[in-house]
Amino acid sequence: MSSAAPRPVVLLGRMYHPEGEERLRAAVPVVVLEQPQPAQVAEALKEAAGVFVRYPNKLRAEAIAAAPHLRIISTSGRGTDAIDLAAATRHGVPVVNHPAFGTVPVAEQTVGVMIAFAKNLLPLNRMTHEGRGWLAQKEFRRTELRGKTLGIVGLGNIGAEVTRICVQAFRMKVLAYDPYVPASKAVALGAEPVDRLVRIWSESDYVSMHPELNDETRGMVGEAELAQMKPQAILINTARGPIVKAAPLAAALRARRIAGAALDVYEDEPLAADNPLAGLDNLILSPHTAGLTDEALHDMALSAADQILMALRGERPPYLVNPAVWKG
Repeated sequence: MSSAAPRPVVLLGRMYHPEGEERLRAAVPVVVLEQPQPAQVAEALKEAAGVFVRYPNKLRAEAIAAAPHLRIISTSGRGTDAIDLAAATRHGVPVVNHPAFGTVPVAEQTVGVMIAFAKNLLPLNRMTHEGRGWLAQKEFRRTELRGKTLGIVGLGNIGAEVTRICVQAFRMKVLAYDPYVPASKAVALGAEPVDRLVRIWSESDYVSMHPELNDETRGMVGEAELAQMKPQAILINTARGPIVKAAPLAAALRARRIAGAALDVYEDEPLAADNPLAGLDNLILSPHTAGLTDEALHDMALSAADQILMALRGERPPYLVNPAVWKG
């Protein structure tokens, strides 16, 4: 960096862990916009060398275009949908993410909700608190995961970890669909690779969604797909909300066309109280927190700080999303 005063790094929302912000402040000025509005963002980015974007805050094309000194943009996690990646690439601004840190927590939550449904823990917990638990012993079935079929859509880091756990720990049959990874990856994990999504919908007792959000996967699960699923099937989405259409899912759950679902992500976030998904007794909801364990939050904040500072020093960060623009 030059001998001139360093340009600031702007945080659109606080970092997940204070150590990340402390690491940045030790090297560069830091401007924190806790609840950033478009005009605030545009003004702050006029002088900024870097920006950190905490989901669900957005960094839009017009803000990037009006930031002449911008040298690095960091996501807060793995996903890049809060950043106009095409605009950043057009303007030659590198974008980094943090792909590895959510793998274990999201996989653990995925398996956790599978266990909750298999053992009917939610209604049994409620009725036992009400003093009616023994009456519910015969009312609610309890099943084992062992021997059940899990359909995995997307065999990246998280999908692969869920597969590994379910094969090794529960001896489940796993069908894996991902046209962008070699079949040998699924086989090495103990899964059966499939090349048709219809097998995922029609054969699985549990379906777990782990694809990237793009034009191909947006709305991937809708009325037609839900209609092909078993009546005892459970749908789990911990990837991105728009992969699953909310209205058809709500209708299928109300009509008990599938047994249940678990969602950590939604088409519209945050989930409003009048959303058709709210209040359903066969649906487990969490507020986009599956990947946000104490350990992951700490590691993602440090990864963001370290990659921003590396880029400002002219060092290539390890997790470039648009590597073609790197000129360091």
